[in-house]
Amino acid sequence: MTVSPLKEKTFIPDQTFPINVFFSTDVYLHWHDHMEWIYVKDGRAKVQVDASFLHLSKGELAFVNAKQLHGAVPLEPGTELVSIVFNEALVRGSGLDITEHHYFVPYLQQQLKWPSSMRLSDPFIKEMNFSFARLVEEFQSKRPGYELLVKAELLRIFGLYFRYAQQCSAGSPPRTQKPHDLSHLLQTLRDRYRETITVSEAARLVNLSPNHFCKIFKQVTGKTLVEYIQLLRVQEAERLLLETDYPVAEIAERAGFSNMTYFGRVFKKVRNKAPSAVRKGEATVAAPLHI
Repeated sequence: MTVSPLKEKTFIPDQTFPINVFFSTDVYLHWHDHMEWIYVKDGRAKVQVDASFLHLSKGELAFVNAKQLHGAVPLEPGTELVSIVFNEALVRGSGLDITEHHYFVPYLQQQLKWPSSMRLSDPFIKEMNFSFARLVEEFQSKRPGYELLVKAELLRIFGLYFRYAQQCSAGSPPRTQKPHDLSHLLQTLRDRYRETITVSEAARLVNLSPNHFCKIFKQVTGKTLVEYIQLLRVQEAERLLLETDYPVAEIAERAGFSNMTYFGRVFKKVRNKAPSAVRKGEATVAAPLHI
């Protein structure tokens, strides 16, 4: 399957009510700045969230936090997926009540970890499915007051999810990062893409040998470490080309490229266009990725 670059600028039709619903048979590997619920409406699917792979059946859910790498592929014909993508501002409180700091902040700051999925055997799954269906219906109908009801159902889903997460944490020892879990590393790369991070340094961050790390990283992202960092830098460079008047040489430096020749070569390889063409407003075509 050919996909677009990993960083996605998700289409949100109304930025004052930042949520959208997507229907698909698969989800290409990508990440964005929003939260997302992936619901298997029919069939079965393999869902990837960072370095975790989940096999989900009809009626089961996966949760994706902001900036987590994720994707999904069908495991049988007739598979249908529904994705609810929304900004955290829609569910976070105003700071004037307990919900902001008691529920969302510990997870958003990664002090606690949400379960990655809800299975048919889990408690509250039926109630969550009902809320999911009502949310989609209200969002599609756009009847007066739908925003309030969509937000209410989304908060109900999270309320049940938090209740389930608390039961999980009470019945098992605290989760620790697995040696092959790249979630923290992927976040580190997205935060430090301007820096030079070697394979050896990245491997140490996840307690792997360099050779084993290269194999695992390629399995998760479809790219080598160098290619992944290049992609992150190109994404930032493209944003600056489109949104600022900075000279191209300054943009290359701000995005982490050491010289203009290298910047131009990498940018063209990733985007199939020169930086100057993007600055002029010409459409870019992403170099293909395969998963």
